[in-house]
Amino acid sequence: MRQWVLATAVTFLGFSSHAVGQHLACFDLRSSIQTYSVDDLLSISSSCIVPEVSDLYYNRANHQRLLQKYIQFERSLIHAGNRDYRSYIDAYRIYIGLAEAFTRQRLSPDETAVLERLNRIYEESGEIAEMRFKGYDLIADQLERRLRL
Repeated sequence: MRQWVLATAVTFLGFSSHAVGQHLACFDLRSSIQTYSVDDLLSISSSCIVPEVSDLYYNRANHQRLLQKYIQFERSLIHAGNRDYRSYIDAYRIYIGLAEAFTRQRLSPDETAVLERLNRIYEESGEIAEMRFKGYDLIADQLERRLRL
């Protein structure tokens, strides 16, 4: 009887040994990142047990943070009459979007090689975008050539 009560309580509470404390997004990596804010993505990142999944949500949050910063910067450039940075922002956004799209079918917490590659793409692209944002286009070009080989 005691075991039945314990099993029933665990069933009703929805606890499982591998999912306690983790956000549901830690298991469904294909969910749209646009549905989460930067703070939500950071919260999800801190709740995930698998390091690669945690890194992915951290990188997604950083990506959104960079895009927000670039959009604010672009608005100030529009007021000044300069739109040169638009192509860098769009290229960064498109590259990340393509990387997410091409890995979408194999994206799961068990696919560590895919997660590591996607995390590397986020990190490298973010670094290049930051260099361009700061005006270091030559360094960004060299870094991009080195990383894309």
